Amino acid sequence: MHLIVAAEQWVPWLRITQDNDGTLNYSGIMFNILTALSHALNFTYELRRPPDGLWGVGFPNGTWVGQLGMVKRGEVDFALGPFAFNWERYHYACEFTQPIFIDYASVFMQRPRVQTDLMAFIRPFQWQVWVCLFGTLVLIWVMLLVLVRVPPSPQKRKERDSNISRRRENHKSHLVWIIRSIAGQSNPWLPEDGWGRTVTAIWLLACVVFLALFSSTLTAMLTVPIVRVPVDSTGDLVAQRKIPWAIESGSYLYQVLYQATSGIYKALWDGHLFKITDCYTSRRDIGAGMYAAVCDKMTMKKVMSEDFSMTGECNFYMAREDFKSMPLALAFQHQHPLYSRVNQRLLELINKGLVNRWIEQQLPNGTSCLGPLNSDLAGFKRPLSIQDYYGLFSVFGVGASLACLPRQHITQLPSIIEPREIRASQSGCQTEVNTE
Repeated sequence: MHLIVAAEQWVPWLRITQDNDGTLNYSGIMFNILTALSHALNFTYELRRPPDGLWGVGFPNGTWVGQLGMVKRGEVDFALGPFAFNWERYHYACEFTQPIFIDYASVFMQRPRVQTDLMAFIRPFQWQVWVCLFGTLVLIWVMLLVLVRVPPSPQKRKERDSNISRRRENHKSHLVWIIRSIAGQSNPWLPEDGWGRTVTAIWLLACVVFLALFSSTLTAMLTVPIVRVPVDSTGDLVAQRKIPWAIESGSYLYQVLYQATSGIYKALWDGHLFKITDCYTSRRDIGAGMYAAVCDKMTMKKVMSEDFSMTGECNFYMAREDFKSMPLALAFQHQHPLYSRVNQRLLELINKGLVNRWIEQQLPNGTSCLGPLNSDLAGFKRPLSIQDYYGLFSVFGVGASLACLPRQHITQLPSIIEPREIRASQSGCQTEVNTE
């Protein structure tokens, strides 16, 4: 028996190369399956490629294009594919065999890299922590102001009156003292009363804990930086505007998207800017960051495997989301005499593990780049560069610029008004000196 089989390149399932004399050579998982079926069922075959190079899309007028169109019109006995099947394809175009593999669609894009972060020095804590710290700073300042105004005991008052100049200097701004404490600077001043010392002791202890946590966390983040993923799902893809995306023409997902009327499918269709044949053919554009693509994960793994084998680096990223399940199968004409026998033989190949073995042969380094984004930095001693300190140097530059301004343009920190008793004692001392 001689069969006409439709086939088109889809690496790693089927690879088609051409010699200098025009001879086409076929290889890949589906070619191994076709060879096994021809030997088991004793048939010869002739491979034909679709003129439009598409897989199969049906239109509202009932016409079909691509390989499935060839099957529907009876131009071929079956199409090698494999094809993701749904109700429209099964009911109107062809009859699918036993699924040989279940794949998923997802987002394929250039691998995110470590980027300069001007705000890296505030990343150790979330914004809620910084807000609480600022609120605590204001609260401690107010408490010190209140405690300083509390009238001291007669003995403490006598000691304080004997050293007014030092007291004035120390009481100019408790806010400066609080800031010096949290910055790890020395502070010669201490409150004279017990309640004030209790508040300052609690604040100093909190500063020690805060500074230890901040410094250790910042060091860890700078040494092993966290790579931020801009897109890790189709929802992330349609929600952003920086990265354009492409979809595969004539594919199963193409038909699902263009028929959608709402939801994420409609958003993907309305927002796409490019149409590509497949992710493998467009892998260089994807790796260069020209656009992301929505395609099958098997092709993504093949691209990443070949790229890692050639360069030893991970230059592509596959989103973790399994967006759309795609059972893959061969497509036969309805009521074809070999359909049931092919189904039985496919089930035997799957149960014996041959299909999985052929898949593993196509992906020698298929899992090398599937770990977390910073996993390839593990064990790598990364020296800190000036880019890691852009934020700190920016803050330093702003502070130095403010320090160079004329003194009268700088807003002075509020000083503490001394209690009435102290001012009265100062007046008394002034009167005694004048009398003498």
